[in-house]
Amino acid sequence: MKTLIIPCAGKSNRFPNMKPKYMLTHPDGKLMIEKAIEHMNIDTFDRIIITIVKPHDEKYESKLIMEQVFKNNSKIEICMLDDFTSSASETICFTLDKMNVTWSIIIKDSDNCVYTQIPDTIKNAIVGYDLRKHPDISNIPWKSFLILNEQNIIQDIIEKDVISNIICLWVYSFENCEDFKRAYNQMKNDNIQWEMYISHIISYLIAQNRCVFVCNMATWYDDWWTLIEWKEVQKNYRTYFVDFDWVLMKNSWKYGTINWYNNTTFLEENVQCIIELQNKWAQIIITTSRPEEFRSNLEKLLNSVWIKPYTILMWMNHAARVVINDFAPTNPYPSWMAITLPRNASLKDYLSL
Repeated sequence: MKTLIIPCAGKSNRFPNMKPKYMLTHPDGKLMIEKAIEHMNIDTFDRIIITIVKPHDEKYESKLIMEQVFKNNSKIEICMLDDFTSSASETICFTLDKMNVTWSIIIKDSDNCVYTQIPDTIKNAIVGYDLRKHPDISNIPWKSFLILNEQNIIQDIIEKDVISNIICLWVYSFENCEDFKRAYNQMKNDNIQWEMYISHIISYLIAQNRCVFVCNMATWYDDWWTLIEWKEVQKNYRTYFVDFDWVLMKNSWKYGTINWYNNTTFLEENVQCIIELQNKWAQIIITTSRPEEFRSNLEKLLNSVWIKPYTILMWMNHAARVVINDFAPTNPYPSWMAITLPRNASLKDYLSL
C-alpha cells in the first residue's frame, strides 16, 4: 500500500489577503494543487490524500472545489481537520490517524512542482536538487540542505543553513509510516518548543540510527514558496497582443511596390524578443488589420521565424486597440499594460524582459 499525502493545513501566511495558496489558479488554468502533482507518476499510488482544514472549507468551499477538480481521479481522498495545525509534521500525524494510513507514504508539499519519478517500491528517501545546475534559484538561505556521503546516503538534513549544494525539494518517502509517527510522538514528548518540520523528523530518525535515507535527484522543479515566486510565474505566462505589421514586419501595406503580398522582411531584433517571451511560456496573440484572405500567408511567415501564436486576430480596425480587464489580489493591479512604439522601432527599447 502506497499513499501520497499533500498537507494543506497551514494558514498560507506567505500569501496574504488571498484564498489558500493551494487553491490559487496557475496561469495555465490549473490550480496550484493540480500543478503540485503534475509531474509525479501518481498512477503508482494506491491512495492520494489531500489534507485541508475546516476554516478554509467554511470560507472558500475548499472541500467541494477539491472534489470538483479531481472528480475523475478515484484515488483522491480529502482529509478534513478541524483547525490549523502547528506544523506540517502534526498535519501528517493527524492525517495518518484519521485516514487509517498504513505502510509506505510519500509526503509532498503543495507549493512546488517536482520533476521526478516515484519508484515502484518505496524506500526511505528525500528528493533533492543540485544547486550547481541552477545557481540563480531564489530564497536559497531558506531552503533545507542535505549532507550526503559517497554512497548517496543522507547523513543529515539541516534547515536554513547553506551547508551543501544539494537542497531538499520537500518530497519525503517513508518505507513505513509507523517510523514517522513514533519519531513525531517521541519528539513531542520531549517538549520540543519550535515548529517541527518533517526534516526534523528525518534528522531525528537518522541520528537515532533507526532509518537510513537516500537522496533521489529531481531533474527540475518549479518553486512557489512565496508570493514573489508566484508573481514571477504570472509574469512569465503573460499574454502579449503583438501587432504584425511594423512591429514584426518592416513597413508595408496592401498597396505599393513592397506590399502585403510580397514583403518578407522581418524586424529581426523584435522577432527574437518575441521568441524569448514565447520560450518563457508567454502566450502570443498576433493582431493585424490584414483581411482574412491573408491568414495563410501570415501563418507561413510566422512559422518561418519560429513564432507560434496562440491565435491570430485578423481584420482588426486600423485604429487604437483598447484592452479592458479586472484586477484582484490574485491578478494584481495593473492586470494589463500597454506599449506603443514607433513603426519599425526596436521592441527591446520599450519592453523589459
